Amino acid sequence: MLPRARCTPTVVWRALHQSLAPSREAKRTQKPRSRPRPRPLAPLELTAPRRPATAAELERRVREAAEAYATSRASIQRLDEWGFSRKALELLCGRVVRGQALPTSSTEAWAQLLRAWASAQGSLSIQGMRAYAQQGDDALRRACAQSFLAWLGRAWRHVRGDAQATAQQRTAAAAAARVEHIQALTNLRTPSLAYAHARSLTRQVHLHVGPTNSGKTHGALVALTRARTGLYAAPLRLLAHEVWDRINHGTVAPSIPPRACNLRTGEEVRVVSEYAGLVACTVEMADVTRSYDVAVIDEIQMIADTQRGFAWTQAVLGLPAKELHLCGEASAVPLIRRLVELCGDELHVHEYERLTPLQVAPQSLRGDLSRVQRGDCVVAFSRSAIFALKEHIEAKTGLHCAVAYGALPPETKSEQAKLFNAGELDVMVASDAIGMGLNLKIQRVIFDTLSKWNGSERVPLSLSQIKQIAGRAGRYGTARNTGHSPSGWVLTRHEDEMDTLRAALAAPVRPITHASLQPSSRQLEDLSMLHPRVTARRSASRAAPAQAVSTLYGDFYALADVDARAFALADFETQQALSPLIESRGGGLLTHAEKEKWSNTPVNLRDERAVAWLGRAMELYARGELVDFEVCARGLDTIEAEQAVADRMDAAHARREAARSAAPAAAWADDDDVLSIHTLMLLESLHRTLTLYLWLGFRFPLAFCFRQDVEARKRRAEAPFVCAVRSA
Repeated sequence: MLPRARCTPTVVWRALHQSLAPSREAKRTQKPRSRPRPRPLAPLELTAPRRPATAAELERRVREAAEAYATSRASIQRLDEWGFSRKALELLCGRVVRGQALPTSSTEAWAQLLRAWASAQGSLSIQGMRAYAQQGDDALRRACAQSFLAWLGRAWRHVRGDAQATAQQRTAAAAAARVEHIQALTNLRTPSLAYAHARSLTRQVHLHVGPTNSGKTHGALVALTRARTGLYAAPLRLLAHEVWDRINHGTVAPSIPPRACNLRTGEEVRVVSEYAGLVACTVEMADVTRSYDVAVIDEIQMIADTQRGFAWTQAVLGLPAKELHLCGEASAVPLIRRLVELCGDELHVHEYERLTPLQVAPQSLRGDLSRVQRGDCVVAFSRSAIFALKEHIEAKTGLHCAVAYGALPPETKSEQAKLFNAGELDVMVASDAIGMGLNLKIQRVIFDTLSKWNGSERVPLSLSQIKQIAGRAGRYGTARNTGHSPSGWVLTRHEDEMDTLRAALAAPVRPITHASLQPSSRQLEDLSMLHPRVTARRSASRAAPAQAVSTLYGDFYALADVDARAFALADFETQQALSPLIESRGGGLLTHAEKEKWSNTPVNLRDERAVAWLGRAMELYARGELVDFEVCARGLDTIEAEQAVADRMDAAHARREAARSAAPAAAWADDDDVLSIHTLMLLESLHRTLTLYLWLGFRFPLAFCFRQDVEARKRRAEAPFVCAVRSA
């Protein structure tokens, strides 16, 4: 067992700073390198507003899409995998294909049928144009697939009615039934009907909308704490934990006493009382099978997110609550109005204004970090930029900086926020993590840049991102002393981006138009069983379809029938990316249900160590072994980094104690450096894998049975972070 690292506010950051920027001594002896700034980028919404397509353009695009779908090798290959009999295909080709010889293979048969459909695809026009106008090319391709399946089913039913021989009737009937089954399993046109309990109620839906720092969530939380039973669904574990703590300590409002409230997130469950009527959770963990008097869903605009939005959609459609409070941006109003209408509920819209004014500063910092003031928050978008800014600000102003970015543990970010709000640290240097989940007493928000690297290129921030981050300035009740104005100010580091900032903040809110959808586990499992060419590995306890997760999600994405007026299909990006790992490490031993759970693991795909750890854990699970955290972490250097940091922190603490005893006024030793950037990244990977173990422990409790040990280790692993981000 590792020793507990002593956490003191005297940990020195020199090693980390040296790995990111020149040392202070080097700065005094070297001329600063001049690096040309990249050209400023404006939000796409300001530079390329979407022009509605004309009727002629839509018709042409639909015609081109139908022709492309009919001649696509991918379309033919996907259809050929669904197991329609050769006899059924030949029978249909003989009836609907004119002037061609009977096909000699199923591939040729599908090619003939697709061409026949394309030549008679007038029925696609209205459906296809609507889908394309709403959502673009992907939706149009799915409209083509649905149109072809509908045409195919009608053709086989017609053949069944005309056939004279009983054998031909049976063949056509079986093929038509198979088409209907595929259509039923990929039908997402009426997702609200999947939640019978919620549909039995006429819910009172209260939509609280307004900008950041408008108090829109406060009223909803007051209603929640006054209810006998209720649920709060947050976008982040950090936010769920904060509300859970406030409810239990009675700090939601002065007139409301403490209430027993339980906590449930993907990797943590805290039961304050078995009889507690309230629960705070992440939105993915919202229980739609339990009745509530009041339910609150925060950051409702996330319903349009292509990766996580389906969880908001499920909560909005499925929570059986008498009162449903939705909090977020005004951009969600038209979509929520449509969803409430589909559910047969009643909507009440509450609009809020900022409690304190937000103003754009007359000018930027003009590149001069010595102008940074106490109470400022400087926003950057990479770890290296954040620590370089911290170094430069502290050197030029003498102020002490807190840091917060996405890869830091939530507990560390929360403590940094507390130190900044209490005035123990002067400046916050953070990523866009401040836009959600952290309540900070910020006087000015300063954008280091209005663009960020997305992994392949530099892209501008969206209007929504700029507005949400800027809105953190001047939060109500956050004046750090009585001499400060309650107004919030926002500016950029460089003058050439100030006009873009002004335009972004002045731009009107753009409504979101679609709620994200994802198929249910049952739909995916049933769909996987329709592939007769997939061999199943059977044992006494399980029958595991060997179909790859990526293939299954790809099939669903290609065929799903979605109401384009209100819904859009999730992109399945994470599931597709994890599929090769599942197939290679699962070894054909996993059932479909197990594969789906593994494909939804919230792993950071850019962290190679975390992905490697996940693959080893998956391999142990597939072999039926108990999953030990350290076994999976061998060779990743994360545990060794934790041990090395703990040893160096203990040694540094001992040296400082000895120095104080010998000469209390002496400066601390120069060799107290604890972290390098590489070590910090190793600790981040360690924390991610510990969190993954806890997440998997709730899904596979028998195999991941060492949760208590891992929870204790996770707390120990957070100690170096807590120390590291404190100023010397």
